[in-house]
Amino acid sequence: MRNLNIILLAVSFIIVGTSFSQDYHFTQFDVAEQALNPAKTGVGYNSAFRGATQYRNQWRPLATKPFSTFLLSYDMPLFERFGVGAYMINNDGAKAFNAFNFVLSGSYKIMDPKQKKHLLTTGLQIGVLYKKTSDFDLLFDNQYNSGKFSAELESNENLTRFSKTMPEFNWGAYYEWIDKNNKYHPYAGISIFHLSSPKESVIETAENSQLPRRFVFNGGSKFNITDEIDVNLKSLYMYQGNAKELVIGLDGKYKFTDYNIEIIAGSNWRKDDAISALLGVKYQDLTFLMSYDITTSKLSEFNNGNGAIEFTLVYSPAGKSSFGSSRFR
Repeated sequence: MRNLNIILLAVSFIIVGTSFSQDYHFTQFDVAEQALNPAKTGVGYNSAFRGATQYRNQWRPLATKPFSTFLLSYDMPLFERFGVGAYMINNDGAKAFNAFNFVLSGSYKIMDPKQKKHLLTTGLQIGVLYKKTSDFDLLFDNQYNSGKFSAELESNENLTRFSKTMPEFNWGAYYEWIDKNNKYHPYAGISIFHLSSPKESVIETAENSQLPRRFVFNGGSKFNITDEIDVNLKSLYMYQGNAKELVIGLDGKYKFTDYNIEIIAGSNWRKDDAISALLGVKYQDLTFLMSYDITTSKLSEFNNGNGAIEFTLVYSPAGKSSFGSSRFR
């Protein structure tokens, strides 16, 4: 029981300090693509538009109030060169910390849309980021005496504000080889979030209170193995402040053409953190995905390896995208 108290105390410190300065993450990071890279807004699919919702729930074995993240997004191509969209994300940290993000997104196709071999885009986003904490749910080391917590002890922390509204500016660039005469389609993207790095601290004595910029690099290749089988070898590297994340994954899908059904399966490896399994199905214009994380870090000693569960629903009705795309998704 004492070990559980220690880990819960550590989680509380993360909420006040580290997590307040770091962003959410999804195992299915490439589903709502404009949230991964502004340059992917309205890009890379043959549909009239794309609507997606994601839900992630984690750390339930460690607390009665788990961490959860909810995303809702919409994007579409516009004319020959533009893509427009918007998304909102709510990141709930066990009811002690909450971050809400609403962003308007736009992209521009740099290369001539008449050529069908290369896709090069850039994108910008503008929005608002609102963060708040609840002082009733925060625990501090000064409130522990001989390993036991006491709410009567003073925290000696000077919390001057429990909410903060900040501007949000993001940028990205993306390239993909989309020549349909080839069986493989390499791609790469770079994006930077929180360009203005606004002040965000709720603790008066905090020396460095700015929200760190988040740098994201993703790349891989899509392979058209047969008329029925497609594979996506993908990677993600991002860092924000002292936090770094490296992900390598492989997704595949099999098409049952006569029934207009696709079966999707895959797996991700997240360095020093977790291994995830993905399973999904696409029927006509609707895609459902579910993934589960198995914890491989030292945190597995406290959660028995039980990590996060994630659900995604995507609606993408048939239509012709002027932005061009390869075949996968």
